[in-house]
Amino acid sequence: MFRILLSLLDNGLWIRLEAPIYRARQLQKWNLTLKLNDVIKDCVALKLDGRATDGAIQVFGGNFLSEQNPVLPIEVREKETLLWMMQGADDVHLYIASGTFHINALYKPANRFPATRIYFLKTDNMLMLASIGVFLEQNGITLRPIHDTGFSELIDDRNYPQRFSSWRQERDNETRSFEGLYQGRRKNTAVDGAIWLSSNGKCLVCGTETNRVSTSTIKGGSGLLIGLQLCSTHEEEAQEQSTLMNYVAMHLGGMVMFDNFKQVSASEILELACDAFKTELGCVIEKVQDQTITARRPSGIAIIVRYVSPMNYAYNVQAPNGTNLSRVDSANHHDVPYGPDHLHPDLRKSKKKIVESSFTYGNVGMDVKLIRKMVSDAEAWLMTSNQ
Repeated sequence: MFRILLSLLDNGLWIRLEAPIYRARQLQKWNLTLKLNDVIKDCVALKLDGRATDGAIQVFGGNFLSEQNPVLPIEVREKETLLWMMQGADDVHLYIASGTFHINALYKPANRFPATRIYFLKTDNMLMLASIGVFLEQNGITLRPIHDTGFSELIDDRNYPQRFSSWRQERDNETRSFEGLYQGRRKNTAVDGAIWLSSNGKCLVCGTETNRVSTSTIKGGSGLLIGLQLCSTHEEEAQEQSTLMNYVAMHLGGMVMFDNFKQVSASEILELACDAFKTELGCVIEKVQDQTITARRPSGIAIIVRYVSPMNYAYNVQAPNGTNLSRVDSANHHDVPYGPDHLHPDLRKSKKKIVESSFTYGNVGMDVKLIRKMVSDAEAWLMTSNQ
């Protein structure tokens, strides 16, 4: 099930629709060319024209823009795909750079996307170039050669810094809450990357204006946080689906983007927790009973994990005598900026009222960074108290 978390921000009510963690069946890093080609593949399968396909690319492409590069280059896999993108492009041409031929379908900067998108094939083989040229001409496309000055004018690189600056400011406003969540999770969990599916402050499905933020996390070797915006109607609809990623993929044109991922079950979470305790935290597993794991460090510090669901879990770090030293839990009874998941960093009498957002998932493998910090603090206290 999805979880709804509420937090009041300066610009009104923010709702985070948090889905369970997904694990990659094939552990691979997010690859720009691979994934954007998957978007194109879905769009072609739906018979969306080149212009509509480019619009879908803009949803993902903002994550890969930089102030230094006025072009988002996407090398396609097949000449048929290039033809598809050429049939809606602002310009098609042959550009030669460092002895390599680039056959380009170019889409000019858009109102909410500052960079030129170029879909291309490249070759340094004259015979291959001729073969592609004949194929395109047979389908009504004639390539014209273009020089450096003409290319510079087409991508309007001179005005790109100003376009990028304006876009960056608007995007920062749009993603402020998501960025805060990402920074917290990067600090405390295995998350080390984020993708924002930009819909310019509107529902990704229907285009209605919204300030809601929905997120989901995909775990391979590390974690990838994905954020998007849905209106209240489509939030409710998404909750009826088995996974948020399936729901999003269905509305973005297919399943190719997310077909390597599966939801992690509660039993897998506990099994993975035992593995993480032993390999990541140097613990011995003392007891596994029902939904609770007790693990112990060589120092005597105990870590007790209770996991029922992403909405119902807790981590307790205890001294050897059983005194509670710190805790993370998901109970919704504290006012924290990102919650209800929260951290009690020090449960000693003088400091036990200190509470902060934990940014955790309830998955020890994902949350090991924060748990390691809790254990380190506990062992430092134990060493001091024994002196």
